[in-house]
Amino acid sequence: MTDRQRNPRVILWGPGQVGVGALRALISHPGLDLAGVVVHSEAKDGLDAGALCGMPATGVIATRDIDAALAVDADAVAYFASGDYRYHEAAQDIARCLRAGKNVVTTSLVPMCYPPAADTETADLIAAACAEGGTSFFNSGVDPGWANDVIALTMTGFSSRVDSVTMLEILDYAPINQPEIMFDFMGFGHPPDHPAPLFDPKRLAALWAPIVHLVADGIGLPLDRVDTTIDKWLATERYEVASGWIEPGTMGGMRFKLAGIVDGEERVVLEHITRMGEASAPDWPRHPSPHGGYRVIVDGLPTYTVDIEMHGRGSNMRGLTYATVMRELNAIPAVVAAPPGVLSTLDLPLVTGPVRGGTWRGVLPPTVRR
Repeated sequence: MTDRQRNPRVILWGPGQVGVGALRALISHPGLDLAGVVVHSEAKDGLDAGALCGMPATGVIATRDIDAALAVDADAVAYFASGDYRYHEAAQDIARCLRAGKNVVTTSLVPMCYPPAADTETADLIAAACAEGGTSFFNSGVDPGWANDVIALTMTGFSSRVDSVTMLEILDYAPINQPEIMFDFMGFGHPPDHPAPLFDPKRLAALWAPIVHLVADGIGLPLDRVDTTIDKWLATERYEVASGWIEPGTMGGMRFKLAGIVDGEERVVLEHITRMGEASAPDWPRHPSPHGGYRVIVDGLPTYTVDIEMHGRGSNMRGLTYATVMRELNAIPAVVAAPPGVLSTLDLPLVTGPVRGGTWRGVLPPTVRR
């Protein structure tokens, strides 16, 4: 437990593509204090945290010495080092933090958005580390994350009958400059038979099926199975995106679906419609926002369709970065206060964000003043 008279102290691990936004948010957050920064790059070692993210000096100096960082008086580690290509290494990093007595919030272990449905090896490792360190762990993001679980589960609470729940991501990834993820991992810019990791149905299910199970368990609907389908749209001409070139005959759009099945019927569905360029896959559904976004459909009585747009005051990618990290950062007080163990959205109270000119609560308990 953290002292009620002070803000939780947080170590930021991994100020990279996503973590740099988290570092900016953490430095300016009224209810959290930056206690340390862990970096992997020699060029970042020894720099002030502010210099790493374009903000004024903070007096907190980045280090590659993990032991020294974890020896700092802190309540939590916000871990944003990549787990896409180093999933097991990221899990070991996080377990190290948990054993050292630091609670962890992260986006890096995607299946652990819902630990009961994650791979047993990782779930057991993290649970054992929590028990050893007396700490708690919470993984989220946007999708898998709050666009699926918080929004979907909340909207079911406004229905008298829920027949199905569908969560969609409808985004154009053309502005993202991450060739390793866009091309090597996701398969964009490659022929349709290219063995990209994301095209493996088992890999796809390992990453996204846990969030389907979370929503199903949250509404009390045991699933028979989760089916996976993948469709690809091939470019007809050569064009450039931030990560490189899309050639004719290579994938310029991808659509995958994970459907939770009960008695042969799709009841909880997660679908991604991902474009490389706004002109790609012209016949696939589009989001009403020019920036793209997320959609949650609760089909029942009544039926709700919720479209979510996010942008960063002139920069859509900056908005998406903050949307990715703020659920975890704002949840830190709840994670610190929770009993030791692995957590999901089903275990947390309502988490709120800081408001300009207000007093940040962080968590709204059931007995919030009326």
